[in-house]
Amino acid sequence: MKCSTGCTGICLSLALAGSAHVSTAQSVDTIFMRVAWQVTEGRHPTADSLGRLSGVAVDRQGTVYVSDMSEARVWVFDAQGRSVGSIGRRGRGPGEFESPTGAAIAPNGRLVIRDVIHVSRFNTDSRTGRLTRFDDSFRGPLFPNWTSTRTSRFTDDGRMFHPAYAYVDGSLRSARYDIYSARGQLLDSLIVPPFPSAPTGEAIVRLGPSDAKIVRGLGRVPFAPQPFWDITRAGTLIRGDGTSYRLIESDRSGRVLREIRRNAPVERIPPTERRDSAQALRARIDSLNVPLNQVRGMPDEVRAVRLPENFPAINGVFAAPDGMIWVRRWTAASSGRTIFDVFDRTGTYTRVVVLPQIIASLPTPVLTLSYVAAVAIDPESGTHSVVHFSPHAAGRSR
Repeated sequence: MKCSTGCTGICLSLALAGSAHVSTAQSVDTIFMRVAWQVTEGRHPTADSLGRLSGVAVDRQGTVYVSDMSEARVWVFDAQGRSVGSIGRRGRGPGEFESPTGAAIAPNGRLVIRDVIHVSRFNTDSRTGRLTRFDDSFRGPLFPNWTSTRTSRFTDDGRMFHPAYAYVDGSLRSARYDIYSARGQLLDSLIVPPFPSAPTGEAIVRLGPSDAKIVRGLGRVPFAPQPFWDITRAGTLIRGDGTSYRLIESDRSGRVLREIRRNAPVERIPPTERRDSAQALRARIDSLNVPLNQVRGMPDEVRAVRLPENFPAINGVFAAPDGMIWVRRWTAASSGRTIFDVFDRTGTYTRVVVLPQIIASLPTPVLTLSYVAAVAIDPESGTHSVVHFSPHAAGRSR
């Protein structure tokens, strides 16, 4: 089954309180990008070695760093896509990894990699000019979200926002970021407020009085709106619930600084895609082989296999380090494209960026108007690949 997927966050970097209602400009640039290079089976000698990719980062020279959870290393590619080695190996020593994720470039230019309990930082190797020399590490959160493939975000003064878990009354209620200084000292935390429309989580099947198992794929109906969020370079939180084109920026105290809204038409889900998704969901339910009253956390619309008619308004937003706002639209899987609306730092809608492939929203892609670096996941095989896009020579049109 092929279906559109998405998640994650958006950005605004305004420190003023207020509200901004954004309308489409009469004339907006559209940037059509092409695949400059791709590390995928049949095209690249390194492709067969890739495992579960968990982060993408690009340095000032255009070198691409890709963290790999299952292979416990960071793959390194030059600006032309040639493999130039890797960083680390499985272990707990300096420069070694257990499950690396969230590759990112800090404001001081160092490569930052999160691991299960540590954060490692790498500086420039004088021989190659690449960020492959282990510099130092510090201990991360007490309850890290170590499987998260969200990138680490940084403010201009070097503070790092590390994804973690938020527990209320002993249960997981929402997401949290722990905030560290540039020296690795824990400073504060930021809680992502719960979303009323968010899925309840994974469904759970009771196997006995004290035994249960998690059932993937039954916690929400296909194409249901999903919450998303990201951290801006100002250290504020941008979030939305996907039910409308409405984005909220707030500070650490939860005070709303402003909103971004846009009137944008929603796209109807293609009948074949909707039908295939419904059939796959029904087959998943039928495979349980237990009475449905033994399943907890399954929404009514899942039980009834009741899918929406239209895609949600948007399915992700990203706070780019340069202050631009990238909002991902829902698109049909059959389109084979990823489309972003791009806003400038003031919240003004400026252009559209079109990629000729569907990329994953997680791991967090690197989004710029000069290039995009991302992970693509094959919907049939589940294999991961690295894709680098650049604008067509004649890629702008009005």
